[in-house]
Amino acid sequence: MTHDIEYTPRERFWLRALALFGLVGANGAFVYGLLYQPDALADAMANPIAAAFIVEALVLVGVFAYLFRRWGVSRLSWGWFVCLSLLGSMAFAVPIVLLWSGRRGRRAGS
Repeated sequence: MTHDIEYTPRERFWLRALALFGLVGANGAFVYGLLYQPDALADAMANPIAAAFIVEALVLVGVFAYLFRRWGVSRLSWGWFVCLSLLGSMAFAVPIVLLWSGRRGRRAGS
């Protein structure tokens, strides 16, 4: 059950902007910290509050992967969503999955 959701050009622009922010901004900050402050990751894992947020984010990736597929929002498999989330961020994966669901060749309003 796949729903054909058509986004306006404005919505597509903002989804792309969010995906770019997720990939470059959020993921860029993580990669920068990983390369230039490698002890910060170990410190975060030792901090119970940070560890709770990390575990919550990983659980939500699984929940969203299941729900997006169940609701028919995306034609991508749940595995692609998980990979995109781990490679980029949720701010990257969600817009990509939503944009990927649209049919190619069709425009909003036609």
